[in-house]
Amino acid sequence: MNTPPHVPQAEHGAAEIPDPSEMYDVAILGSHLETGLLAAALARQGVRVLLAGASEDSSAPAGETTVPYTAEVFNLLARRFDVPEAAAFGLFPHLPDRIRAGSGLNKSLGYLYHRPGKPQHPDECVQFVVPGEHGEWHPYRPDVDRYARELARKYGALTTPDTTEVEDAWTEDDHTARVRVTGGTTYRARFLVDAVGAGSPLARRNGGDDMTPRLKHTSRVYAAVMRDVTPFEELVAMRRYRHMAPWSQGTVNHLFDGGWLQLAAFGNHEESGNPLTSVTLSLAPDAFPDLPDDPDKVFAEVIRNYPDIERQFQDATPVRPWTAAGQWQRTAGRTYGTGWFLLGRSAVRNDMFLARDITMGMESVCALAAALVAAVREDDFSPERFARIAEFQQELSRWNDALLHAARTACTDFRLWNAYCRIWLVWQQIAHLALRRARAEGEASEGRDWSAVEKYELGGMWFDAPSGLRDIISDSLRIIDSVRTGRVTPATAADQIFGKLREAPFIPPLKILKSARTRVYLYSWPQRIRMLFWLKFQASDDFRRLLTRENVMTTKPPAADGEE
Repeated sequence: MNTPPHVPQAEHGAAEIPDPSEMYDVAILGSHLETGLLAAALARQGVRVLLAGASEDSSAPAGETTVPYTAEVFNLLARRFDVPEAAAFGLFPHLPDRIRAGSGLNKSLGYLYHRPGKPQHPDECVQFVVPGEHGEWHPYRPDVDRYARELARKYGALTTPDTTEVEDAWTEDDHTARVRVTGGTTYRARFLVDAVGAGSPLARRNGGDDMTPRLKHTSRVYAAVMRDVTPFEELVAMRRYRHMAPWSQGTVNHLFDGGWLQLAAFGNHEESGNPLTSVTLSLAPDAFPDLPDDPDKVFAEVIRNYPDIERQFQDATPVRPWTAAGQWQRTAGRTYGTGWFLLGRSAVRNDMFLARDITMGMESVCALAAALVAAVREDDFSPERFARIAEFQQELSRWNDALLHAARTACTDFRLWNAYCRIWLVWQQIAHLALRRARAEGEASEGRDWSAVEKYELGGMWFDAPSGLRDIISDSLRIIDSVRTGRVTPATAADQIFGKLREAPFIPPLKILKSARTRVYLYSWPQRIRMLFWLKFQASDDFRRLLTRENVMTTKPPAADGEE
């Protein structure tokens, strides 16, 4: 995308006060990671942006894990809209020191299966070690959300005073939008983007939430930030977990029939001074129908069933009250209209699992940013041009919901989870490379044609991918659903999925992708050599296009202004 020759920029540390008499092109409600980067991207492209904070910015639970695919979505935003700092959100070593000091590393994705009353058995766990060339992490959202807001200011967006919050927002008959903040000040804009969350004023004014969410997955969710959570590797003999890395250096997922407990440590590396851990408990309502109202009692009651989890939290205490909801899922009845759009957490809320919360939010940001820049340049904010973006966001939600729905069923039996998480890994690995290839094509094309990353009609994978990938994922999710309905046993379903993985010609010859007995993914040099041999003599042409040297090598983020 061509950047205007002049972009107004605020001084570092200084925040220009927005003028209520000004007509902004876009007003964004909610100030957090997604909205801050959206504001930065728009302002960098010459859009007059107002960013207004909301009460839920600091209280709503948000995603705190990334995976390599997430990193490539950040990279796309950075390169398409010329906001170099956005790429560093996917490359931990390149973030500012102060952000690294408060956030954690994500060197692995660990899945530990638990049975009531029994210690965790080392034969029932899986660990995917993130290759060293990647830079995945656990964003500590208070610091990260603030940094995203600073970037928006740097590129020219104006922000409402930190002491104010959005009270209401609406559109007038003349299509002018209004935003009122605490204290009574009202601002004007040509278009509103609402990413407030469950308290969305535009959702409320346009029919509210669906009575029954348009989602298959259902859960009770309890989220907190705790101190003194004991690293799991200090409670168990790591020699029994052969070849596995210390669990707390990555995202830990404790799995059990009817739920999961996700941990993201912020103090798991030498640079960090943050002793806290994000803790998110998700429970199937039908598996846990009679729980107390007090979240502390719920948490204690659930972990009491699993001795090793209970030991891990023996000394842990929340640093602020739990966020809890008996029905976590919600969907807004309408997500766009004349002069407005509901983004991310205002449009839909689902479980924050498998790094999907940040990833899906940034996918929507990339799509909406492109549509808004075009709308400003063409002076056309008609709702028809945002219908495609709204449908794309809904497709992302459906795809995420399908993954979560299958994950819950997979938790009924470790053998089934063992198969499910390989399908998830195959999708993550190949989608990461496919998106990177599509982004590179757009960046190198004449006139910077970004159509390769706008194939929204393809749904959750909105870019070209190797033939067969979509089929094997959808087939595997159907097999898992047949377990839920009682037509197939978990063991049979797991065998069927691994059979598909072994037979698929487009899947690389890595044991972790094809063998139920291999439960550690460590991309060693012997595996890299085996991969190169397969690539040279056996891989399909469309897969070879993904594994060029340029496409697999992790690159530094593009340089920001004033850097070399």
